[in-house]
Amino acid sequence: MKERIALLSVSDFRGLDYFAKGLINLGFKLYATESTLRRLFEAGVEAHAVSEITGFKSMLGGRVKTLHPLIYAGILASRSNTSHMEEVKRLNAPLFDMVVVNPYPLPKEDMSLEDFVENIDIGGITLLRAAVKNFTDVIVVCDPDDYGKILNELSSGDVSNETKRLLAVKAMNLVAEYEQEISRLLSKILLGKDILYLRYEHVEKLKYGENWHQAASLYVEKGFGGLSLAKAHRPFNKPMSFNNFIDGEAAVLAVLDLMEYGFSSVVVKHKSICAAATGSTPLESLKVAWNSDPVSAYGSVLGLSYNVDKDIAKFISKRFIEVVVAPSFSKEALEILSVKNVRLIETGDLKNVFQKDYRFISGGLLVQDRDIGYTKASEFKLVTKTGFPADKLELARFACLAVKHVISNAVVIAREYAKGFYHTIGIGGGQPNRIDSIVKLAIPRALEYCRRNGLNPEEVLKECVLASEAFFPFPDSVEAIADAGLKYVVQPGGSKNDPEVIETADKRGIAMLFTGRRCFKH
Repeated sequence: MKERIALLSVSDFRGLDYFAKGLINLGFKLYATESTLRRLFEAGVEAHAVSEITGFKSMLGGRVKTLHPLIYAGILASRSNTSHMEEVKRLNAPLFDMVVVNPYPLPKEDMSLEDFVENIDIGGITLLRAAVKNFTDVIVVCDPDDYGKILNELSSGDVSNETKRLLAVKAMNLVAEYEQEISRLLSKILLGKDILYLRYEHVEKLKYGENWHQAASLYVEKGFGGLSLAKAHRPFNKPMSFNNFIDGEAAVLAVLDLMEYGFSSVVVKHKSICAAATGSTPLESLKVAWNSDPVSAYGSVLGLSYNVDKDIAKFISKRFIEVVVAPSFSKEALEILSVKNVRLIETGDLKNVFQKDYRFISGGLLVQDRDIGYTKASEFKLVTKTGFPADKLELARFACLAVKHVISNAVVIAREYAKGFYHTIGIGGGQPNRIDSIVKLAIPRALEYCRRNGLNPEEVLKECVLASEAFFPFPDSVEAIADAGLKYVVQPGGSKNDPEVIETADKRGIAMLFTGRRCFKH
């Protein structure tokens, strides 16, 4: 059997002894750079120094180890190219069958410039790039997790072409990610200039885009950890549309804000909540949310802060719902929902790990901090003569958290239906002016809620709180609110017409709070 040759230069020693011994047992001769060679000697593994090929020991304090024509001739020579093989023979360069490399750990931003530069890998990255270029002849290995698979395939003769391709792509991805991170850090350290590299991998073709005639795909961000709709488990694995993911994300973000008030349920349509509720039990929360606006809830996406059990599943199974996003689904729930055309997304623990919001525009990318949480109720400022009851402050804050997740211009009318538990009864949003959201949407929906549930609108509305996601530019909003019988309003403030708005509120007996925090949503 022809002796095969492997070159090893690693910074990650996980599994190295096992892999090296396995290669020797399969007839490989090993060459290694200095630190790797020391580790192999300590493990009792026979290996040879790279300097036996190059005739040079490590130079410039380790900066030059493998950068030598004989090394790269042995890696890059195409076995099917006669002139390559003749030249390698003339040079007496060894032909490498495998290159095993993982580069230095990435330099850190807080390092001194001198230490940063010394930690930039040159040889390892170059070895990987060369091996990838000749991947049909050279097995390129950059991940210790692949050692077992490679040894298994070699024991049967050779590594398959499919595995060679996978290993080559993995190695080139590592090179690209390494170079991008060095570029980003160096630009920041030397020039004070930020560079943003985004790296996504295609994982799925979607049913369609925003509309049926638009093609769409799902890409996942490599290395992204934590809560992710893109990576979440999907029981039944039913095909998802572009809109399913957009609305699912909106549902998750709303639930993350509201769940501090107990079991939380939100109903989402077209990236905007149309109902939200908290409750003492999951089923209570869901029933109250659905009943807040059952017409809009038809064909919606549900965001739930709790695990879906059989009782929740039974409720869902009797309604047309596109998607349910929840931490988990019980076995009984899955059995009940298996016959429904509903898409399930299992998020695991709900934790707010979203830090940045990215939006593409033509030729550019907008980046902003995510709008997480809201001002504490204790920090709200009373600006009217009429007092705001202390026992309505948390209701006001719930309304503010809810209105955050309605497309602007937006208002929410919220009600405390049981001690410490809240829901929306009227939502208005997506309008070019705030007065339409109040008069034509939120108030009529609140009145419809009262009519449908046999409640006295006057008695209900006077105990509700209306929240606006941005300031009232004119007093007409306050006039409309007062005309409907609402008594309590919470808004950010900040308009040049605030004095006039407050004066109108005082004349109409409205209690108004300023939060100082706007929450537009586009």
